[in-house]
Amino acid sequence: SGGAGVKLTAYILVKNEEANLANCLGALHQAGVPTIILDSGSTDRSREIAEQRGCEVERYRYRDHLEAFRYICAVRTRRDHLALVLDADMVVSRELLSEAQALLVHGNVDVAVAPVRMYWNGLPMCRGSLCPPKPFLFRGGAHYFGPLGHGEGLIPGTKVVVTRHALVHNDLKPFEAYLASQVRYAQNLLCRRALGKLSWRDRLRTTPFMMLVSPAVSYLLRGGIFAGKTGLGYALDRLIAEAIMYRQHIAAENVPVAKSLAIRVSDPN
Repeated sequence: SGGAGVKLTAYILVKNEEANLANCLGALHQAGVPTIILDSGSTDRSREIAEQRGCEVERYRYRDHLEAFRYICAVRTRRDHLALVLDADMVVSRELLSEAQALLVHGNVDVAVAPVRMYWNGLPMCRGSLCPPKPFLFRGGAHYFGPLGHGEGLIPGTKVVVTRHALVHNDLKPFEAYLASQVRYAQNLLCRRALGKLSWRDRLRTTPFMMLVSPAVSYLLRGGIFAGKTGLGYALDRLIAEAIMYRQHIAAENVPVAKSLAIRVSDPN
């Protein structure tokens, strides 16, 4: 599928996404987009759901999104083809897809970026989201990303267009999965700290500052206070995320001290 004869293929990064995958694939099926699942070891029904939808399922050794984008855009996709790259908790509408395809096919651009319509606990948020616009449709044959904090960012100079229609982010996995992902992000921050590769945002997260600022910006400056319980719940999630990040940071800082005290206690000399 693709505008003006340009082939389009969707790639979905998946690991234990049975709660989200049906919604994501349903929208792609309605739009007639052939889809490849890059599965990095699911133990739930993700593979079964994908195969029921007629998707190709490829075993993929996931390391990070940076490497995944490189593999999809630069290795798997030819320059005259388009790659649609989504996480399983994202839903792309037919209107967004048509707009983005037309912009890439007829414009001198390589990447389409969409504003994100955020959901919390399955409910749409009218206000309060801190989620930035997301790159999702790419011209093949090149790599467009570099490392940025715990994620990735477009390389400066990349030819980008921003769509009018929004990409939906609706993660339906249980809260425990959200907590586990935040712990994983915190572990990644500790690794970057050990390598001396902290960004300015990372450095803020090694202070209590972001625990105050992130939920306050969401709830007050971005208007989450006017979004009822969804705005409040989202702001609380941002507080929890930053608290986990800072908690893991100070715990890791105290590890050498704890080891030193243990040695002193155990050494009679």
